[in-house]
Amino acid sequence: GRVLDDGFQPLLGAAGEVVVSVSRGNVGEHLVMAELLYRGFDAYWADRGNPAFDISCHWNETGRATRLRVKTTSNHSAIWKVKKSGVVFLDLQPKDDFTVIVDMGRSLRDRDIYIVDTNDLQAGLESDYAFYVSHPKRDGTPRKGEQGMRCIRFHGEEKPTDLGWGYNKKFASHCEAWDQLK
Repeated sequence: GRVLDDGFQPLLGAAGEVVVSVSRGNVGEHLVMAELLYRGFDAYWADRGNPAFDISCHWNETGRATRLRVKTTSNHSAIWKVKKSGVVFLDLQPKDDFTVIVDMGRSLRDRDIYIVDTNDLQAGLESDYAFYVSHPKRDGTPRKGEQGMRCIRFHGEEKPTDLGWGYNKKFASHCEAWDQLK
């Protein structure tokens, strides 16, 4: 089988292709669950297919319960689809609602985990998107405001017409910030 630089073999499909989408998401969710349990949190899977969140997290010392939405990427770009209702995050709660972004890079060891309040993430996504669509395309025609996705990129610099880059710096204070869940 195919071996990666760090000695691990990737998940392969029946035809020998690297399986990425669902398996990558599962890897990120399991990694977050393992980190939570290792750090002393009580954590429980949401029902499979739950459209709102992936993990219910509890810190017994304070009695705090949080809902975690896990987003996993291996190409340093996190992309969310806008629902037909116009929202990015279903059943968004005003507090104790977090998105955990697992930026895996090339391997599990070369990864960053960002724990971000989902309300702050939502505001940033919408602000970046509004800025982006306020600028014309390269050919001078206007961008369509109804595009069905929002994207942040962890590497690269902001562009004059696109602020969705450089989130590794913008979210630096959120990297491995597990204590905010306590």
